[in-house]
Amino acid sequence: MPSPGAGGTAILAVVSNPPLLNGLVLPGGGARAAYQVGVLKAIAAALPASVRVPFPVICGYSAGAINATKLACHGADFREGVARLDNLWSNLTIDRIYRTDLRSVLGTSLRWAWGLLRGLDRAGVRSLLDNQPLRELLEHELDFGAAQDAIDSGAARAISVTAAGYTSAHSISFFQAEQDWPGWQRSRRKGRVERLTVEHVMASVAIPVIFPAARLGDEFYGDGSMRSTAPLSPAIHLGAKRILVVAVRNEDPNVLGPGQVARYPSFGQIAGYVLDSLFMDSIYTDLERIRRINHSVAQMPVTRSAGPAHDLKVIDARIVVPSVDIRDVVYRHRRAFPRTVSSLLGLIGARGSAGSQLMSYLLFDQGYCRELIALGEADGRAQIDQLVPWLLDQSA
Repeated sequence: MPSPGAGGTAILAVVSNPPLLNGLVLPGGGARAAYQVGVLKAIAAALPASVRVPFPVICGYSAGAINATKLACHGADFREGVARLDNLWSNLTIDRIYRTDLRSVLGTSLRWAWGLLRGLDRAGVRSLLDNQPLRELLEHELDFGAAQDAIDSGAARAISVTAAGYTSAHSISFFQAEQDWPGWQRSRRKGRVERLTVEHVMASVAIPVIFPAARLGDEFYGDGSMRSTAPLSPAIHLGAKRILVVAVRNEDPNVLGPGQVARYPSFGQIAGYVLDSLFMDSIYTDLERIRRINHSVAQMPVTRSAGPAHDLKVIDARIVVPSVDIRDVVYRHRRAFPRTVSSLLGLIGARGSAGSQLMSYLLFDQGYCRELIALGEADGRAQIDQLVPWLLDQSA
């Protein structure tokens, strides 16, 4: 697979049959999801005025589900949705996402300490942080009725939010779509037609250990990136033939400097590494799988009456990634954490440079988020001469 490079895109296939329906996939990344807003701003500013809905299919995982559903709630006007997202992230504060007051953080710390002595379940330990403020924020920000109106009017086709069931051990993509759109079932993953609610988004953003699981029906669900072995699959099942993925990880390798010796990783460093793998690794695996399928399809014979003699589809996909390491960005803003949260991070070894990866997912601060938005916008503009013609092209 071609390397996306810093702030670049990787074209995995360029062969398709019109009409090409665009899909947008927004993966997880905690506070890093602010970067996605910047890329979308660049696209919105560059599109012709006549194009109001460049992405009829929108799919989100984890924090990407927040961005996906907010866009869908303005499904008939992409620019309006992006402007609302920009306003949301640019004015975000940590206490609008999770509780930072002394009573809450101290209470959680004491429960963890008691739980380590007597058992976590007996102590009532459910998560490291309480994200009830996020639920209240989403209830104010999201109007799923408006999303359905956009679908019913034909302006949009579908919105999907993915979460992982702790009991069924399945990755479930809950979606609203055009009437009678079928669900799907594959190994350990399903697509289920369901009227979306804030609780679906809360389930998708429930990072294990850090945020509590959310209940949907008879089952508790966690972060949508878990068990998501094919994160582009919902967009494909919902009809997208051309997919843009806006990722949140710079792909330059991490290396030690001259004379540096690796230290044993702290718990906080390990936690950040786990989240990084959880949010992004499956995206690149899926993109590589699409490249291989596209190559196979190109080698198959074509019949006169039915086209290719198979049921595989060629998918045209691109990925946009940050041009800089976001860990460097968050390190400049690390003092924005409230003292309570900073102390909690310090206890697990995630307060210094070794903890910058974990901090980059948890710092929902407007200064940090605004810098990520600006970075995303700059990276989007750097690629806009390729992105916009690609999104608008209907040639075969």
